[in-house]
Amino acid sequence: MDRSAALALIAHDLKNALGGLETELSQLIDEPSPVMAQRAHLHCTDLRRQFVQFLTLYSADREGLRVLCEDESPLELLEAMKRQWKLKLQVDGCPLEIAIRHPDLSPPFWYFDRRLVQLALDAAIHNATRFARRHVWLAVQREGEKLVWTVEDDGCGLGAQDPGQASATGLGQALAEAVAQAHRQGQRRGSATLGQSSEGGARFTLELP
Repeated sequence: MDRSAALALIAHDLKNALGGLETELSQLIDEPSPVMAQRAHLHCTDLRRQFVQFLTLYSADREGLRVLCEDESPLELLEAMKRQWKLKLQVDGCPLEIAIRHPDLSPPFWYFDRRLVQLALDAAIHNATRFARRHVWLAVQREGEKLVWTVEDDGCGLGAQDPGQASATGLGQALAEAVAQAHRQGQRRGSATLGQSSEGGARFTLELP
């Protein structure tokens, strides 16, 4: 499937997700409940996340991603994302555990575009939570002149049957590759890869120069 066809399919998926959110909100009008309201709110933010990913990838295809690198704390970003995902999983009634591995290996600061990196990691965590059995692990560390982020799960690994209908178009990986390639230093560029985890599941890796 070429990129234009993939983007069209993603837009179709977003339309269906919006219809699902509309149904939830209609039910909430008939049967108000704080739990249902929180769930609808989280699904709304999830839809917004997917839409931002779509627009970012569309922009990368047409104009190239504009990167604004600043001195950021990699560990602080991971901790913020861990809190966000723990709340989402809790509201959805999902028993998965998300943990940060070896936080002491993270450098205090690194130059990267926090917004773009967060989009890429968010997509990777989203995919990991769909396939994981019990655990998702996050990590970031310096390896030579590279900053290496990883997202791992304990699912069935690459090639496993997708347990859900959403995000089956490869949007997350395409977005991660665009974000990685947009980060460059001299002749060096970032990279994004998927491989097998030592835990038996999949391992997403984002390397930035």
